[in-house]
Parts: sequence; C-alpha cells; structure tokens
Amino acid sequence: MPPNSRFRRLSQFIFELQLKLSMLALFAMMLIIVADVFMRYAFNAPIRGTYDLVGILLVIMVFFGLARVIADRAEITIDIVDGWLPAAAVRLLMGLAAFVALGVLVFFFWSMIGPMTSAYNYGDRSLELNLPVWLIWVLSLIGLSGAILAAALTAFSPGTATPVDNRDAAQ
Repeated sequence: MPPNSRFRRLSQFIFELQLKLSMLALFAMMLIIVADVFMRYAFNAPIRGTYDLVGILLVIMVFFGLARVIADRAEITIDIVDGWLPAAAVRLLMGLAAFVALGVLVFFFWSMIGPMTSAYNYGDRSLELNLPVWLIWVLSLIGLSGAILAAALTAFSPGTATPVDNRDAAQ
C-alpha cells in the first residue's frame, strides 16, 4: 500500500473524528442550554458554568467542524461566473481559492498563538468555571490544525478542483 493512501486514510480519519467531536459539542451545547433554561424557569436555580461551557463547546463545534467541510469542498459558494467562464477557468479559480483558503487559515493559526501565550503568561481564567483560558485557545488551535491539513490536501491534490454540486440532491 503506497504511503500516500495511508496518509489519505489517516487524514480522513482525523476529519471524521473532528466532525464527530463537533457534532457532540453541538449536542451537548443544546442540552446544557435547555437544562439551564428549564432549571432557571422551574426552580429559579440556573446551572452554574453554563456561560463558560457553551463558549467552550462553541469553540469546539466551529473549529473542529471546519476540517470536514473543507475536505469535502462543501463550503458555501456563489457561482456567479461559473456559467459563462470555460471549465478550465473555473478550475483555475477553484485552485486559487483553495490556496487562498490555506493562506487565510495559516494566518489565523499564527494570529491565535499570541493571544494564547498571553492568556497563559497572565494566568487568565474563565468567568464562571475558573478554567485557564489558554486551554480554550489550545482547543481552537487543534481544531484549526485539522482545517489547515484539509486545506493543504485540497490545495495540493490534483483533481480536487471540482465543486460538490448539491443542486441535483436537493431536487
């Protein structure tokens, strides 16, 4: 088995794992919010830490969900020029967009390191649960790493510059 296919299988496993963690975070976020509203309404006793937990789960949901979307090329796109440009030009634009997306994600990663180290150096803590804020930054960087891997595979893989067309599935 060629190493390239092993790497592909490993990366797909990572993307699926991140997607499942993202879905689990969304589910937990919904449960916590419903339980908090119920406890507040029924017993006038809100759940302590809901604000921090929802914030942490939101970080997990967003950053861990990015990799699968990018790997599947399922981003929301507006195809204004696709109808009147030749197919080769559309593929060129899609390839260019893949490299721009990779650059933007790497820039985000690099930009997030400074606030994470500041939160660590100054000992920032979350509001209700008193958790170290730098751990939340680490979670976001882990999720963003998967998105960067997906963007790199999309940008550097030949034949991936074809859009996922969901118009037929919707009809």
